[in-house]
Amino acid sequence: MVTCNLPIERIFVYGTLQRGQVRARHWPRQPLAVEPAWTLGSLYDLGPYPALVEGNDRVLGELWQLAAEDLPETLRVLDRVEGFRDQPRDLYRRVVIECTTATGQITAAYTYRFARPLPAGASLIPPDSRGLCAWLNFHAADDEVP
Repeated sequence: MVTCNLPIERIFVYGTLQRGQVRARHWPRQPLAVEPAWTLGSLYDLGPYPALVEGNDRVLGELWQLAAEDLPETLRVLDRVEGFRDQPRDLYRRVVIECTTATGQITAAYTYRFARPLPAGASLIPPDSRGLCAWLNFHAADDEVP
């Protein structure tokens, strides 16, 4: 996790909230920009959705930049979608991370890290030939995702 004193207006997503994925329609506000980015972690395939946990691999995703006035509503909706209520049994925890854009800019962003022990059968997604881990499951139905 990263400590940041500046307002954070970006959200890093790596799974079902990316464009073209089953939960992309849940974004309540239009972004100012969406660009490829990566963060450090370990990425696991849980079947219908991925899990980002602490680690040292480069995990590929999208960095969504939002207008400051759109951030509170966006976080409220995405917290519900990702099962984050700031409770011990949450599925994901919203945290601030450091991520790097395709142009090399380093920035702070919110993301959702898996908050529970990984289930049996979770498979680690290894880095590809570019050294990036990416979740590529485009077949999950929205009702399959918690």
